[in-house]
Formats: sequence, C-alpha cells, structure tokens
Amino acid sequence: MCRYRILLFFSLWGIIPCSLIAQQLPLVSQYRYAQGVLNPASVSSDFFLYEYNLNFTSTSRAQWFSQEETPRTFFVTGEFVSDIGNAFDLVFGGNVVQDRTGPASLTGAYARISSLLTKDAYFGGLGIGVTAGYVQYRIDANRINWKDPDDPNIPLNNLLISRPDVGVGLFYYKRVGGGFFHQDNIYFGLSIPQILNAQEVILTGTQAIDFSRIPHIYANAGWYHFFNEDIFMELSLWGKYAKGAPYNIDLNARLQPGRTVWFGLGGNINGMMHLEVGLNIPGLFGKDTNGKIGYGFDYNISAFDLPFGAAHELLISVQLDTYR
Repeated sequence: MCRYRILLFFSLWGIIPCSLIAQQLPLVSQYRYAQGVLNPASVSSDFFLYEYNLNFTSTSRAQWFSQEETPRTFFVTGEFVSDIGNAFDLVFGGNVVQDRTGPASLTGAYARISSLLTKDAYFGGLGIGVTAGYVQYRIDANRINWKDPDDPNIPLNNLLISRPDVGVGLFYYKRVGGGFFHQDNIYFGLSIPQILNAQEVILTGTQAIDFSRIPHIYANAGWYHFFNEDIFMELSLWGKYAKGAPYNIDLNARLQPGRTVWFGLGGNINGMMHLEVGLNIPGLFGKDTNGKIGYGFDYNISAFDLPFGAAHELLISVQLDTYR
C-alpha cells in the first residue's frame, strides 16, 4: 500500500505530525470576519462599529490554485448579540467548517456561547466564551493513486475518525475617546479553539497510519481609527501557535475611504502577501441591514517559495440590526 502518499497528504493538510508538523485548523486571510470560528468569546466588528447584532458569513478559500487536489476551505458562521443590558449580555453563535486537501478532509459543526460583562455591549465589554462541536476526519480511498493497485492491503472503504471538540476564549473590546483616538475602537483576544488531544493508530491490513490532534493557541488584536463616521483605517494582527510548529503571525491594514468600499494590504511572517477589496451594500434587505462581499488574494514572495500558486478567498456576509 502507498502508505507514504497518505502520510504526505496528512502532513501537508496538517492533521498528522509525521516528518512535517503544521497548523491543523483551517486558515483564512480575511480573518476579521471569522472571529466566531477563531475565538468563541469574540464579538463581530460589525456589531461594535455599526450595531449589527445579527450576522451570517460564508467564506470559501482555495489555496495553491494552479495545482490539483490542493487545500479548499469552506465555512458558514452565524452570531447573535442579545440586548439584556444592566450587567451582561450574551452572544450565541455556531459554525460549520469543511477543509479538504486531496483525499483527506475535515468536517466540523460547532455551537458557541459567550457572556459579555458590560453595561452597554455597543461601547465595549469583556467576553468569556466556550465552543463545543463534533469533527470528522476522512480519507477518501477512491481518490488516492496507489503505487501498487493490486496490493491486498489497500482499504476498500474510506477511513473515518470522528471526535468531539471543545474550545475556550477571552475577548475584550472598547470604544476609546479623546484627541486623536476620539471614537476609535480597540480589541484583544486569546483563545484555544482546539483543546482536546487525540492520538490513535489506524490499521489498514499490515500497515498503520498515525493520527494525532494537538491544541492550538490564537491571539488577535485590532485598532479602528475613524476619520469620520464612514471613513476608517484598521490595523489587525492574528498570532497562531501549535506545539511543534513555528510561531505564525498575520499583520494587515485596511482602509475604508467611504461607506461602500474597502481596501486591504498585509502579510504573514512566512512571506505570504495579502491583498483584499470589499464592498458594503447598506440597506440591502431593509433600512437596518447591510450586505458585504469581500475578495482576498494571497501570494508567497519569499525566497523559499514553493511553486504551488496563489490563494483566492471569497467572503459573503449579511448583517442586521434587530434592536430597532
């Protein structure tokens, strides 16, 4: 059996740390709109910027676009911020994630809840959140090109592993004032979106495939500087760490020169450059609604770039203000 082909796919995909150890959870470049996936305690920036307390977001990402069987990531997430008031509010949400590289794939469904310690969630608060879900890891045996098709150890069925998953997080955000920082917004977050360890050996005839899952630690921060009600500049950071893998940091800047459009530029310490452009459509479904379409383009400019090609990411989001 072509055991090493499977190990290569898993290593690139980031699930089995064999000779290669990498981030295991799906990556996105427009991560500001995936906060609910990255940190269960987070609050969408569309809430503390424009008070849209209900939002739904879908992201589709294709990496190494010029190659076949390369990483494809898709997720749908939703979030609702309550209006209890007084001492705290609640944030309810959920997401479905699908990540695939060649014959290997991950599919997960999660629910999350966060308690916001605040008297007015629009102006800031401290969130403490937890997420819980179930994840299925899969190898599609029919999509593997076996070195020896007549090998009797080749599995006839797909290989499946299903496991529960739990994550926790902290998130703080606040509207600040005074001088140059008048009406600006800042936020900080720390999360472990994958806590539970898992280590198993899958037997396929006389061969074995090692499976292991490790916790991840994420840190994120951002600053919105407003020039007026519709024009702002944003700086954001996303740091990632998993045991055995190098630290990884994304740093991005975004400018919204008007209510309807934004532009972004950034990069990753591994040499990946990021460009993005987006469109807001206020009033798309009514007076207190907004539609959002974003496109992200990533390309590795480092001296050690592998010729896999660029990454493309499409984001579609709908926000509503149900308070009014």
